[in-house]
Amino acid sequence: MEKTMLKELFNSLFEFMPLYHQTIGCIYHKDYGIEPNLNKSQQKALFIIKKKGRIIPSSLGKAIDMQKGSLTTLIDSLVEYGFVKREGDSEDRRKQWIFLTSQGEEYISKLMSSYQNEFERIFEKADSQDILKMIESIEFVKEVLKNIKETGVITCK
Repeated sequence: MEKTMLKELFNSLFEFMPLYHQTIGCIYHKDYGIEPNLNKSQQKALFIIKKKGRIIPSSLGKAIDMQKGSLTTLIDSLVEYGFVKREGDSEDRRKQWIFLTSQGEEYISKLMSSYQNEFERIFEKADSQDILKMIESIEFVKEVLKNIKETGVITCK
């Protein structure tokens, strides 16, 4: 592959990341008055667990880019709030699953509703064709990244 194309992709992604955080990503940092007021990592963990249904700690750590010690503390805090439970695997005693409790499901539902409302407010004046292009582009990027992941060349741990 041509190095100039890869350099352009690299630079575009570096330009995209701050723009995302300054425009859309900021909705995840607002205080919506939902108690308890969890930090960003706790919220991300709940969203990922919700999306997966259940997850092992190592996979959760990779998904939120968190080291094992910090991850254990985070999971412990979510257990204390009553939002998640740990359950051993019936076939492998070394494996532990994390899943949302009904209280965790309720919390995520409230938070997602607040995020959705804020998201709609941000994009309410955007052109529908621009939104459609964004959806298509993001879906394409997701597919490319999934394909890269499946090749096993990723060295991130």
